[in-house]
Amino acid sequence: MAERRSTVLLLLGMIAWVAAGLVAAFVLSVVAVGGALAWLHHGLGPELVGEQSVLLYVLVGSTAFQATLLAGAVRQGRLAGNGDWRFGLGIGRIRHVGRVALLCVVMIGCLLGFVLLSARIPALRDFAKSVTPDIMARLEEGGPFAVMAKVALAVVLAPISEELFFRGWLWESLRRRGHGVLSTACLTALPWLLLHGLDSPARVLFLLPAALVFSLARHYGGSVLASLVVHVTNNAVAVLLEVIAVVMG
Repeated sequence: MAERRSTVLLLLGMIAWVAAGLVAAFVLSVVAVGGALAWLHHGLGPELVGEQSVLLYVLVGSTAFQATLLAGAVRQGRLAGNGDWRFGLGIGRIRHVGRVALLCVVMIGCLLGFVLLSARIPALRDFAKSVTPDIMARLEEGGPFAVMAKVALAVVLAPISEELFFRGWLWESLRRRGHGVLSTACLTALPWLLLHGLDSPARVLFLLPAALVFSLARHYGGSVLASLVVHVTNNAVAVLLEVIAVVMG
């Protein structure tokens, strides 16, 4: 009973931190971007900055949220590891490197297979477009600095913060409470999926294979670095495919 109560409190704390991060990201984007746009509107005129306002809100808000997740992961990891945040986050040498590399290949194969199927099935292509975040669906918009910010967010910041938070600190904390691999994988993948489905619930179905592969990498690799490598690979290839689509389109 005490273990179950401890797990419930752990999950409630995780949900509270994610909710606080969302609120903080919203407030920061409204205050920071809103103030900057007001100044630019006054100095340059609304016609010069109006088209970029939504993009700025999304980029600043997304970056702030991912930074909040990263800060939460490091903080909780330090507490869980009694001051050693690396231990608390499950950062260590990757075991079974071959299996992790194979999972990277599987992830790439899934992406390429989906692209090929989407080219043949219009309904599937429309579904993919409907669940792709707007800033990635229109990767080329906003100029070179905006494009670099989008790529950095998708390929670097998001994978690091999400992996350290969900399959780092949370995974380690659940395993130390006696949870098996399957329950730990479910309890870390479910909030990750739901988080990505906040603005588009159908995206949960789209990301189910990724959640499975990331969890397998975390288990077989024995380190959060293993799932991080697969996550970065997935996002980098997805961005690369989007770039190719823009160039060829």
